[in-house]
Amino acid sequence: MGNQEIDNLKTQVDQLNTAGEFKEAIPRLRQIAELTRKEYGTSHPAYAAVLNDIGSLYRLTADYPQSEAAFTEAMQVLAEATGTGHPEYATTINNLAGLYRLTGDYARAEELFNESLAIYDGTIGRRHFLYASALNNLGLLYQDMGNTEQAEALHREALAIVLELEGKSVAYATSLNNLANLYRRNQKYDAARQLLEEALEIYAATVGQAHPLYAAATNSLAALAYTTGDYTAAEKLYLEVLDFYTRVFSSRHPNIASLLASLALVYEKLGNKAKAGEYRTQAREIKEGNAQ
Repeated sequence: MGNQEIDNLKTQVDQLNTAGEFKEAIPRLRQIAELTRKEYGTSHPAYAAVLNDIGSLYRLTADYPQSEAAFTEAMQVLAEATGTGHPEYATTINNLAGLYRLTGDYARAEELFNESLAIYDGTIGRRHFLYASALNNLGLLYQDMGNTEQAEALHREALAIVLELEGKSVAYATSLNNLANLYRRNQKYDAARQLLEEALEIYAATVGQAHPLYAAATNSLAALAYTTGDYTAAEKLYLEVLDFYTRVFSSRHPNIASLLASLALVYEKLGNKAKAGEYRTQAREIKEGNAQ
């Protein structure tokens, strides 16, 4: 009975997440956590897994204290259930490091990312998707910190691992996207464009063009067009992404708010102040609504 109830709740959570209704998903995840706790106890990896999901949703909705509390509890559960040298523990501290990166606590984020890498290295080894994913996460942190040389080295290492493990897969395309965004920041525009075009080709051949990952790479290409002053191309690409997002996500989805803000900047450059103001207002309303 308990498992069936958990399965039903998980289905609801998946549907709400797909629609971008993250806040509505959290109470259902908390129900799953309570049912899991009753079935397995508070010292079981299954309970920690739900806490990780809760922490991730709180992070998405910018409720950072609740996110930190959930990840920290998951760490405590896994420290007892599996020990601190286990890959599941490493994944949890990797999640917490991602939270600290978002909140600008770069020192703690760097420490935890490196700790997770050391655990992965000592257990599953370096030729593993989880190790490559952690490398990418640390690379993104170094991008934020302005340490571009280290960031590039980490992204390239992750890229090589994923290519060896999976070939030119979805994960490989995502690594290309990360490296392309770094090249854009470093004004290596031609290299960035080549990587994004390759990523889009891989996504089109694997997950298809009607997929959030394809939209994300298109969004990166639009940002590149904006950065290089091709505002007409940026407008076209951003509108393509907006059309996809409005068909797939809830109107309150954070990705839509971010995209509208980007379009507002484009219309400022194109001299269309009315549209710029309209999109800026819409973006602000979504962000304020999600913060309530």
